[in-house]
Amino acid sequence: MPGLVGVAGLEQDNLLPRMAQAIRDKDWYQQDLHAERRIGLGRVHLGLLNPEPQPIWNEDETLCIFMEGEVYDYQEAKRQLVDRGHQFQIDNDAEFVLHLFEEVGETFASQLNGAFVAAIWDVRARKLWIVNDRFGLQQLFYREDGKRLLFAGHTAAFQADPHYNPQVDRLALAEFLSFEHILGNRTLIADVKLLPPGSILTFQNGQLSIRSYYDFQFVEDYQDRDEAWYVERWVHLMQQAVERRMRGDGPIGLQLSGGLDSRVMLAMINHRRYPLHTFTFGVPGCDDARFAREAADRRGTIHHFMELRPDYLRSVAEEGVKSTNGLKSCVHMHVLGALDETAKLVNVLYTGSLGDSIMGGHIQRDLLAVHQPEVLARMLFKRYNTCFDEESHSQLFSSNFYSQVKDAVFQEFSHVLKNSRAKISANVREHYSIRQSDRRWILEGQNLLRTQVVVRTPFYDNDLVDFMLTVPPGLRFDSYLYIQGFIQAAPDLAKVPYEKTGLPFTPCMREFSIRADRQMRWWLRQRGLKWVSAPQKRPYADYDTWMRTVLRSWVEDTLLNKRALGRGYFNPDYIRNLVGEHMAGAKHARKLGVLLTLELWHRMFLD
Repeated sequence: MPGLVGVAGLEQDNLLPRMAQAIRDKDWYQQDLHAERRIGLGRVHLGLLNPEPQPIWNEDETLCIFMEGEVYDYQEAKRQLVDRGHQFQIDNDAEFVLHLFEEVGETFASQLNGAFVAAIWDVRARKLWIVNDRFGLQQLFYREDGKRLLFAGHTAAFQADPHYNPQVDRLALAEFLSFEHILGNRTLIADVKLLPPGSILTFQNGQLSIRSYYDFQFVEDYQDRDEAWYVERWVHLMQQAVERRMRGDGPIGLQLSGGLDSRVMLAMINHRRYPLHTFTFGVPGCDDARFAREAADRRGTIHHFMELRPDYLRSVAEEGVKSTNGLKSCVHMHVLGALDETAKLVNVLYTGSLGDSIMGGHIQRDLLAVHQPEVLARMLFKRYNTCFDEESHSQLFSSNFYSQVKDAVFQEFSHVLKNSRAKISANVREHYSIRQSDRRWILEGQNLLRTQVVVRTPFYDNDLVDFMLTVPPGLRFDSYLYIQGFIQAAPDLAKVPYEKTGLPFTPCMREFSIRADRQMRWWLRQRGLKWVSAPQKRPYADYDTWMRTVLRSWVEDTLLNKRALGRGYFNPDYIRNLVGEHMAGAKHARKLGVLLTLELWHRMFLD
């Protein structure tokens, strides 16, 4: 699992190389390490981005940097640094970040646009600085142990520490079972935290400090602009965001589904200038496969369909749980079904992550209003509570466990909603989607990809996000502005049906034909001709069926064995009944997914 690794404080006793080895679980991973008195820094990496050995030093070797990830569009800032006397020897992203820090101090972070985490060591002050990008796209976990700070891109590194005594964070576990993700910066281990996005961490003389340098908030003082201005501005910033990330780091690919986000990426990548592989996974004949193939053909990409086999979880679930630190349900690990084949063809993979959230895909009509905080919290809690609801907690958990988490999940949910400081309900929801569910759930899929390829996510571009934070909810509602901009930028792709609706984005004869077919089928069935099939969506996966057929023995063996039922968290009879109901025909795949994930995580990280 690529990422930074380090220990600061007391003498490390050869701990750094052991931590690095714990996360270097692929033969092709490379590592760079540096250790001196009471400090050890390093990185484990793919050797694709900034492959030059680290640390990188400044001219007088008073500062050094380890960095994972990349920053974009800094050529002008670099020229200014050269004019001020800075000397560049390596000419990569990490060296630029180091010299920018040396020139302007801790304000350097707000000037960076990218996906990165960097550790800078000040030799004279004996002070460690760790900074990440605005959205935490490159994860960093940390734990404070007395006067030591340990940090790594993966929690497995902490298992190398003989003083590590992990204890389960019970509230985090209950949150994971409720939302399929954890809130805030918690992890499943009580004393291990995730570095907040847009943060600067410092450690000096045994003292840890973390402060935010970026305040992610929606602007509710809207300007008087017409729709055409917003559409034009969106198209420009979207194209700019993609172009910034076209850096020529080898063969490139795009995860292409039947949805809108990845199709926008397809529209914005100049496939004539950059030969492009597109990848679609799913079951044969699914809507994603059909619509993605048509879109790829229109743009002339090198298209690959990767079949998602019904039993694929048997071979990849443990790897997925390990790579995501137990923070991603195994029924959302589809990317692993095709990742090995993808990595053989490309070095860089573009995704449409964040598009749906930042572009208004979660804004429903009832949120275009102002609700009392308590009312809104209950509304949104129900929408994000995808697995075990509050009513089922008393049956799911053992009496002892339930007494410790009763009502706490909703209370914590209500607390994080307040972080938005927004008045309009739509903005409260979008803030939660981006800062909580996208960061703690969707991005875990990106972390799976990063185990083998470079991942680039143009929707997280600073300028594009800053613009979208100023767009009125009425224009973001139901992705309206997003769709209008897409139609303007790519009218040919807008005629390909959309997986969500089965219809093209723009009025055309094809849309008329599809609607007429649906209406005729409905009319015939209303008149008793039940043999006429109703329109049906064909999803890319069917975990409900798979878990009661080809995965049945794996599910039962994992969840119903004596060790799993005896962990003390759950009521064994409830788990047995839940599994039994599913095997009899109920649809509990998402609930079983989080339970399977927790059990596999427990075996790998605690047993």
